[in-house]
Amino acid sequence: MERMYKRWRVVVIMSAILFVVMADHLRSPTFAFNMGQGTQTTLMQRDLGACAPCGAPCPSERK
Repeated sequence: MERMYKRWRVVVIMSAILFVVMADHLRSPTFAFNMGQGTQTTLMQRDLGACAPCGAPCPSERK
């Protein structure tokens, strides 16, 4: 009985998937921010007048 897949094909496909994931990760704004390159991320777009650390408005200021 012959195998349905070959080991080298699985290794090539898994390597390609790893390459794509790492390329996406290294190009992300969050990674650049964590490396100190200072790009604009959602972490920096918080409302400075908010009560909560996540940037949510104070309950008394909601309309």
